[in-house]
Amino acid sequence: MGDRPANPDKHIENTIRRCETAGWTFSRGRKYYKGRCPCGVHLKTIHLTPNRAYLLNLRRYFTRLDCWKREDRL
Repeated sequence: MGDRPANPDKHIENTIRRCETAGWTFSRGRKYYKGRCPCGVHLKTIHLTPNRAYLLNLRRYFTRLDCWKREDRL
């Protein structure tokens, strides 16, 4: 889990943990988490209080990444 605090929303925390198992690293900002891809090309922020559609789009974002497809983890 690294140095970031856990998110109380189980859906957000689950998404972040899946990304961390794929090698992403996350740090906590004021209103978001900042994620960095293991390949060093991608950077993604995750809001602390997203709605359901945001989480769905976030999961789709990760599955569209070329480096994620090579890993095939989400």
